[in-house]
Amino acid sequence: MTMSMPLILLLIALQSSVSPSAAHPDLSGYWELRYDSFSVPAASLTAEAAADQANQRRRDTQEVRSCINIGVPALMGDRAPLDIRQSPTVIGMVAKSPSSVRYMYTDGRSHPDKDELDPTTNGHSIGHWEGEVLVVDTIGFNDRGVRMIPGGGVRTANSHLIERYRLLEGGQRLSVTFTWEDPNVFQKPHTYEFRYYRVHQIREPRVYQCNPNDAERAKFLSER
Repeated sequence: MTMSMPLILLLIALQSSVSPSAAHPDLSGYWELRYDSFSVPAASLTAEAAADQANQRRRDTQEVRSCINIGVPALMGDRAPLDIRQSPTVIGMVAKSPSSVRYMYTDGRSHPDKDELDPTTNGHSIGHWEGEVLVVDTIGFNDRGVRMIPGGGVRTANSHLIERYRLLEGGQRLSVTFTWEDPNVFQKPHTYEFRYYRVHQIREPRVYQCNPNDAERAKFLSER
């Protein structure tokens, strides 16, 4: 099982471009979540969002069975190593689960105007550095993929995500703090933290190839 050509080209392009600026930490590498990687409090949900949690779990399960790109936040919670590649102008993330490559642009651009923004499962992400911390701002989500958020709630077209990335323990851990804002879902901003372990090599393919037209797979899942 191999990576698709677009992903191979992405990684080659990022690795062959100018090295990340020495003024900023390099987040490139394989990063893995483990049993002690999660600090996730319960979200303060609106009454409507709280009542819809069971329905959303069923919907997310169906999206996974249909091989829909999982998107953010599920991409960031993939238990297989997350592949991050950094250049001076863009950071790319590749997960093993079915998902498109996540791009975080650090070239100073702004989000597109709302009427020009094409919503996706990953949203549109732009980042800037505050010292050694990468701050990423994401909007422009659609209603596909796995939308449940750790701690409760779901992402919607109105969701706004702020992430803060920082290296710990001499670059062997990667802390990512997530803050979600959406007045229709949360009574107040919902914040949680993942801490990833650096993995120096992986033995498995980076990408899981999910085929929605696999008749045997569909039969197996429908019987569960």
